[in-house]
Amino acid sequence: MIRPFIKWAGGKTRVLPDLLPLLPKGDCLVEPFVGGASVFLNTDYPSYVLADINPDLINCYRVATTDTDALISTAKVLFQHGNNKAEYETRRRSFNYQRSTGYGTGIEQAALFLYLNRHGYNGMCRYNREGGFNIPFGKYRAPYFPEQEIRQFAEKANDTGAIFVCADFKETLRVYAEPDTVIYCDPPYLPVSDTANFTQYHHSAFTHEHHRQLAKYLKHVRYETDAAVVISNSDTPATREIYQHYQFHEVSVSRSLGAAVASRKKARELIGVLTAGMLRDA
Repeated sequence: MIRPFIKWAGGKTRVLPDLLPLLPKGDCLVEPFVGGASVFLNTDYPSYVLADINPDLINCYRVATTDTDALISTAKVLFQHGNNKAEYETRRRSFNYQRSTGYGTGIEQAALFLYLNRHGYNGMCRYNREGGFNIPFGKYRAPYFPEQEIRQFAEKANDTGAIFVCADFKETLRVYAEPDTVIYCDPPYLPVSDTANFTQYHHSAFTHEHHRQLAKYLKHVRYETDAAVVISNSDTPATREIYQHYQFHEVSVSRSLGAAVASRKKARELIGVLTAGMLRDA
């Protein structure tokens, strides 16, 4: 199994044994919520569209693909002397200044994003209302530098001609959903309680209403293009109601809810397949 070089909340690595058999064959896999990209890395579609609304994530993937050596060499310097709170906060300020002003290169921003991702608390990605990255220092003993994983990602992206898109799900599906494509959606999870989850992977949160819009849009895409549609989310009453026209497959996966291993617990999740028969019953 190929591991992602970006840590991402809700990453699919542990779900892959259950998910992969449910992804049908097709000419292209379209991921409107690419996240950590573990599905991309561990499938064998001829082509890929990897999209996300987070511009920092997409920039990092583009740079990893087109400027692999430059990203690795730039990020290595940040990792060498950056595992302390003061340096982390200085680099976080630099990252936020560059992203708000446009100062700096895409390579520098990608390297800083990777540094923050690997040194920040629990590998989380969160922004305040002004769009500033605000994850605190993670206090890891020795953050891992994922050089091999970056190179594996770049090799696969180049071999398949992967297309990277910074857009919301509507724009991504409007442009790239076609017959013989497989659409896999892994949107921010619906919370299992009022405090258990956050969905602020972008400066705008992904709400229940966004989930309803996504469910409606996916039904439309399935009807208009006959593209295969598969989704993942938490197993909650809201998920089952919003995505009620899907055939659900229940899975149990170990999730980290904090920095300590002791905080890991089994979480119930759903993989949903939108079949033509269930669409007719909608």
